[in-house]
Amino acid sequence: MQGNLQRFLPILLLVFLLLFVLPAILHKKKSSGLNSKELSQETISAMNIVVAGQKAFTTEHGRYTGQVADLIEGSRRLAKYIADGVLVQVDASTSGKTYYTQVASGVIVLVRSQTGNVVLAKSCDVIKSGSGVACPGTGTKTSGTTTSPTTTTTTTQTTAS
Repeated sequence: MQGNLQRFLPILLLVFLLLFVLPAILHKKKSSGLNSKELSQETISAMNIVVAGQKAFTTEHGRYTGQVADLIEGSRRLAKYIADGVLVQVDASTSGKTYYTQVASGVIVLVRSQTGNVVLAKSCDVIKSGSGVACPGTGTKTSGTTTSPTTTTTTTQTTAS
């Protein structure tokens, strides 16, 4: 009886390795979320939607809105971006003539302030650099770059004069 068990022991060990150890070693992690490039693009698109939404809201109501819900009403895509992890904050002055917006994700942060047709401040910070992650637009200057082992922060800023 012991002879038969010793004969099958290497086969049992091989079966154990194939069933349990090998799949654990070769198992590839699948990402269910967006990659850095896609999240960056959604963040930039969300800012563009907010700017267009504020313009449309002002045309209709004569003032800027301080409510994200008012902007979602004009564009359902903004709600999708928020569900994907893009943070949108909007604030308007008491008179409704000036607004401030911050749109952020895990890879990029965009800030914009505007009165009428005059952009008071506009900035972009890249929080996590990666392939396809960059600040939008041209004609902006880099005001500072800080590099650490894990993140790179690039700030671009344009102010009206």
